[in-house]
Amino acid sequence: MSDGKINTNFPNSNDDGLALPWAVLFDIDGTLIDSGGAGGQALLRALQHEFDVPDAKPVRLHGRTDLGIVNELLALNQIDVASRNFSRICNRYFQYLPGELQARPGCVLPGVLEILTVLNDHPACLLGLLTGNLPASAELKLQHFGLWQHFEFGIFGDQAEHRPDLCLPALAMVKNRCGQALPGERIIIVGDTPLDVELANAMGARCLAVCTGGFSEYELLAAGDCQVVEDLSQTEAIFDWIFSQTELKQ
Repeated sequence: MSDGKINTNFPNSNDDGLALPWAVLFDIDGTLIDSGGAGGQALLRALQHEFDVPDAKPVRLHGRTDLGIVNELLALNQIDVASRNFSRICNRYFQYLPGELQARPGCVLPGVLEILTVLNDHPACLLGLLTGNLPASAELKLQHFGLWQHFEFGIFGDQAEHRPDLCLPALAMVKNRCGQALPGERIIIVGDTPLDVELANAMGARCLAVCTGGFSEYELLAAGDCQVVEDLSQTEAIFDWIFSQTELKQ
């Protein structure tokens, strides 16, 4: 992630004359990349080998935070849910994840490189992550797929057990990075699950929901207010939707 200074040459400002950027926050799995199940497999291997659980019972992953996933995984497999055990399984998970990423036919999802490049070139746009991944696993995944350098900051899945509870940390991070709170229309959440939609709505932000993570347009719209696209390949239309708030055509 870059630590460069925020460009303040923005075309719009608030009542105090302070420049207002846009903050665009991306989920990772199912939105930016398809890891081929590398994360889930690495986590199960970590549980099996760290705690000698040969027949580990898996838990549901998609859209959730790693804090909630790991705690449930420990409890389901009758391991004490304690901070020391959380650290043990995560450290082992980080060891196994690179190998699982290498072994699986994952990919960057359609339109991702194009939209990230266009947004990075916009002087008024800050790109961040809003993900259920832990900071280390987020970096490992995005470094593997060559995307890590596009993002300036992140809100990660170690800050809440339930995805919608990332609302306050996310708003606080955006305010910290921008030097001021942003109105909801200036914050865009890009994700692929109903939980991403719920989180965006809780933040009062705009939501761009993509159908690349296994959820249908109907399921995403049922979760709350969002704009749904098949994938991120409609680069020009998505760019216009973010900055001019024109309606996206399906």
